[in-house]
Amino acid sequence: MHDRRADSRAEIDVEVNYRTAQEFLAAYSKNISGGGIFIRTAQPHPLNQKVLVRFTLPGVNHKFEVHGMVVWANSATGRTSFPSGMGIKFLELNADDSKLITEFLNKARPPAPTPPAAPSS
Repeated sequence: MHDRRADSRAEIDVEVNYRTAQEFLAAYSKNISGGGIFIRTAQPHPLNQKVLVRFTLPGVNHKFEVHGMVVWANSATGRTSFPSGMGIKFLELNADDSKLITEFLNKARPPAPTPPAAPSS
């Protein structure tokens, strides 16, 4: 299956606090990219629901607070291989936060494999 995601992502397991107009909840992330974060939850919010997410990243001394929108959701009752939860697209990511997330992703990504050395003649 082709991955349609534009941004590279890193697997992370951090607590994420998120708020809608009606409630304030906490869950854990599955992964993050420069464009959004996936939150593991058995009760994802409906598509297009606006949320405010708060989280920190390992090794980054900064508390992120970002407005986002639910763009993907999978409930725990569905019969699918995808995890239950919701994908949040960042709507208002300031330049400093974007830079910190990009730096985190660059460090978290495994290095590209080096090609084998040419045999000596």
